Order: sequence, then C-alpha cells, then structure tokens
Amino acid sequence: MPEPRGSSARPFDPITFGVSAAVTAAFVLWAVVAPTSFSDTINAVFSWTTTQWGWLYLLTAFLLVVASFLLLVTDLGKMRLGRPDDRPEFSNFSWFAMLFGAAIAAGIIFWGPAEPAYHYMTPPPYFGGAAKTPEAAANAMTQSFFHWGLSAWAIYLMLTVPLAHACYTKDLPFRFSSAFYYVLGDRIFGVWGKVLDIFAVFATLGGLATTTGLVALQMKSGIQFAYGFDVGTVGTYAIIGVLTAVFTLAVYTGLEKGVKLLADWRMYATIAVWLFVFLVGPTRYFMDLFTNSLGQYLQNFLGLSLYTEPGAAEKWIGAWTVFYWAWWMSWAPFVAMFIARISKGRTIRQTVAATLILPTLADFLWYAVIGGAGIHWDVTQTIADHGVESAIFAIARHLPLTQVLTVGLVVLVGVFVLTSANSAAMALAMFVSGHETPSRNLRAFWGIALGGVAAVLAGTGSLKAIQTASIATAFPLMFLLLAVIYGTFRGLSRYRREMTTDTVTQRAA
Repeated sequence: MPEPRGSSARPFDPITFGVSAAVTAAFVLWAVVAPTSFSDTINAVFSWTTTQWGWLYLLTAFLLVVASFLLLVTDLGKMRLGRPDDRPEFSNFSWFAMLFGAAIAAGIIFWGPAEPAYHYMTPPPYFGGAAKTPEAAANAMTQSFFHWGLSAWAIYLMLTVPLAHACYTKDLPFRFSSAFYYVLGDRIFGVWGKVLDIFAVFATLGGLATTTGLVALQMKSGIQFAYGFDVGTVGTYAIIGVLTAVFTLAVYTGLEKGVKLLADWRMYATIAVWLFVFLVGPTRYFMDLFTNSLGQYLQNFLGLSLYTEPGAAEKWIGAWTVFYWAWWMSWAPFVAMFIARISKGRTIRQTVAATLILPTLADFLWYAVIGGAGIHWDVTQTIADHGVESAIFAIARHLPLTQVLTVGLVVLVGVFVLTSANSAAMALAMFVSGHETPSRNLRAFWGIALGGVAAVLAGTGSLKAIQTASIATAFPLMFLLLAVIYGTFRGLSRYRREMTTDTVTQRAA
C-alpha cells in the first residue's frame, strides 16, 4: 500500500525551510543595516496597495463573509472536517479558547479600550458628526465592531475549511499550500506549492516576531505608565526572553499539555477581567452601548463593508479599515493552519460557528465593556500623551484594586501573546515539515526563532517597518483568498458527490 502523501521520513522540507529562513533573514538584515531605506520602501509599497487597491480589499472581505454564511446555511455545513468516523480531539471550551487566542493575540487588550476612544475623539467619515457626543460614542463603538467583527473572522475561516478538509480527507501534508488543493490540484506538490509555503513562513515569522516585540515594548510602557518605573532596553530584552522561553516550552510539550493549558487559563483570565469591569463599572451604560451598537452594526454592515470614501484626498479607510483587512490577511496562513490542526472531526457548521459567530460576539462584548469604559471615563487625553498602550491602564485607575488589576492586565497581555506565538511556532513547523504533529525540536526551533527575530528588531527600532512589511504580503494573499472561495465550494461539492456515489454503490452491493 503506498504511503499517504501527508507523511514523510524527512523532518522538514529543506527547500521550503532554507529559502523561507533566508528570505526572512535578508529582510531583517536590511532593516538592521539600512532602516531608513527599508522603512521608506515598505511604506511606499504598502501605501500603493492600500490606496490603489483598497476597493478590492473591501470587496474581498465582504465576499468572504458571504461565502462563510453559505457554508453555514447550506448542506455543505453538515460535512465533517475529516473522515465520517473522525471525532473532535479537544473539548468545546479548549477548542474555542485555543482558536480565539491564536487569532487575536493581545489585540483586544490594547485596541479594546483605545480604538473606540479614538473614534469617539475623531469620528470616522462614514458616520461623521461632532466629536465626544452620545452619537459619537455609539458610532465609535459600531466602527470598532465592524473592524473586529465578521469580516476579520471570515478571512481566517475561509482558509481553515479547505485546508482542514483537504488534509484530513485527502491525506495531504499539513502545509499552507494544501489549502489550495481544490484550486491547483496536484500542482501543489511542485513549484507552486513551495512558493506558497515559503510565502506563508515569511508572513508568519515576520508578523508574529514583530507582534512579540511590539507587545514587549507595550508591556514596558504599561509598567512605566502604571508605576513610573522605566525598565529600559535591558528590560525589553528580558520581557522578550521570558515570553520566548515560556511559549517555546509550551509548544515543545505539545498541544494537549502546553498550548491547551495556556489557552484555557487565558480564557478564564479574560472572562474574569471582563466580569470585573462589567460589574464594578457603569453596567447600565455598557448594556445600552452594546445593544445600540449591535443594532447599528447589523443595519450598516453592507454600507460599512463597501464604503470607499470616494473623492477624499486623505483616505481614512486606507489607514484603518484596509489596514485591518490587510493585517488579518497577513495572519491568516498561520491562524488557518492552527485552527485546521485542532478542528479534526468537527463539522463545517460547527467550525463556522466557533470561528465566525462566537468570536465576533466575544469581541463585541469585550469592546462594549472595555471600550465602553474608555469612552465613559474618556481616556483620549491619556492616549494622546502616552500612546494607545496606556489606555487599558488608564481605565484601571478608575476601578477598585487598581494595582492588582494592572498586574493582572500585564500578565494577561503576555498570555495572549504566548498563545499566538505557540500557534505560530506550531504552524511554522507544519509549513516546513508537512506533518500534523511536527517534531519537538522543529517546534522549539521556530519558537526560539520568533523570539530571536523580535529581540533583534526591538533593539534596532525597526519593528513597525517589519510589521508593515508583513502586512504588505497580504496583497498577493488577497487574490489567493478569492481563488480559495471558488476552490472551496467546488472541492466540497465534488467530495460530497463522490461520497454519495460510494454510499449508493455499497448499498447496491
């Protein structure tokens, strides 16, 4: 019997591993040696993609939402990500905790209180109106709901479904390129497949290393803002070192022991912080703001999805909405790989619910309370003086047990990053090996690589340039996602017909 295509005696593909590592090293070296040149070039590329192609980013995200709901409501949703007798590996809680943490990192901790307050201070053009009014508060929350709602999660979902289905039913290797099997067929085993996998490694390593470094700098700023103590550059390196050691150990021990444990405790901590602010803060205001903003979001979803701000000289949409869509797309390869890995045995309908509906609702609840607190206590001046990283700590000053809450928030931010870094290291190991469970040493290597790159970039001050570079990779991925929509429905429909034919044949026999 031939060996399944997903298996291999080699621990990793030397071409994918070598080229992707070399490309990433070259970009980091460029950022270190010539940071001005690197930053100018990357900013120019990103500006061109967002201004000239912003309309396509918006259309792509909207089509992904439509496709996601078609998977939910049609008979395709009954299909299983795996063989008919495959069953889930993780409990519902752990499954959701892992995928939620992998996909958003510490984003909701920093942007949760900061983005609504920013839009409250400077109303988005879609809504307009005067700043710092009750209407501005509702519109600010609605805009934040939009940026962290269905569109973001649909980007992840529509890569997850074809990847998981192809790997578990066709015995394909666990690589990013396998998501395109229903588009390219067996050509994913050739040059095109390697190009896709190298692209995924670069985007993941650059994006997550940058996030680790940025969060370390933000944790440093948070400590300084809250306690007046500057830990300095050495402290930044120490934070990165601790984060790297913990997530490398977690990914080395494996999903069940390491990543699952971190994800579960992070979810418990997030719920505890949310409940504390909800109950101690202006609860009635939070409920009013959530209900009103949810209604406005549902009413304006189509308009927000396709609003291009025509005729405006300075494109607010490019700096906010298009930037967000590009950022979600740059994260999509590793997030989809990780969610696919933990979703074996789930139906497509369950996966849509857990990757699209529930995370959107969770984001809305978090923003309505934490972001609502930022608006209620007006942290806009703090943001202007100390940056967005200070917003959550400014809110803590209005609550009881401020010092305890501040420490808890710093720890929570770190755990969020650890969850995403664990997921990224696992996905990177799968990209270059094709194995469902890569070797421990390979997983540990990518964990150390993420921390090492983050430390180098933090020391050079080039983190934001690298972040923009990783987001620029979303431009080709946008076209790949459009191809995936077509391939997913074609591949799933064909597989269902094959299974139906086989069932009929067996019954006849």
